[in-house]
Amino acid sequence: MIVHILISIGFFFILMYLSVNLLGLLVRGLFTNPELDRLKSDEKTHEFIKKEIEKSQRADKWVNLTALVLNIIYFYLLFRIWNIGVVAVAVLIMVGRLPDLLWEIKHGKKTDPKLMKKNILYYISAFLPWATLPLLYFSLY
Repeated sequence: MIVHILISIGFFFILMYLSVNLLGLLVRGLFTNPELDRLKSDEKTHEFIKKEIEKSQRADKWVNLTALVLNIIYFYLLFRIWNIGVVAVAVLIMVGRLPDLLWEIKHGKKTDPKLMKKNILYYISAFLPWATLPLLYFSLY
């Protein structure tokens, strides 16, 4: 029993690491950098810089597409190797991390709980990943 709990906790941290990083790769590609857009549309910007910005934005689209494919493969492998419960845990971890990630993108710095609004979404996003631990245990055993 104790060994199963320890395995579940270890697997939970692996799932959290993979889920958060795959989500971050996908979500960050969905938002453009407003500074680059401003530079691209400015008439004073040199043509070389504009071309480099276009290359960067094209590369961002490919990274975003790659991240989407990696997420689909990730969910498929979790389902194929384990079961739908483990996939649900990974999705819930991602859902719990999404508000923090959007805050980081909006403010351009790491999440600071002191600066974030303490509304119901804050508490749900903080609690949700940890609430998936029992679901993971019951999905594995």
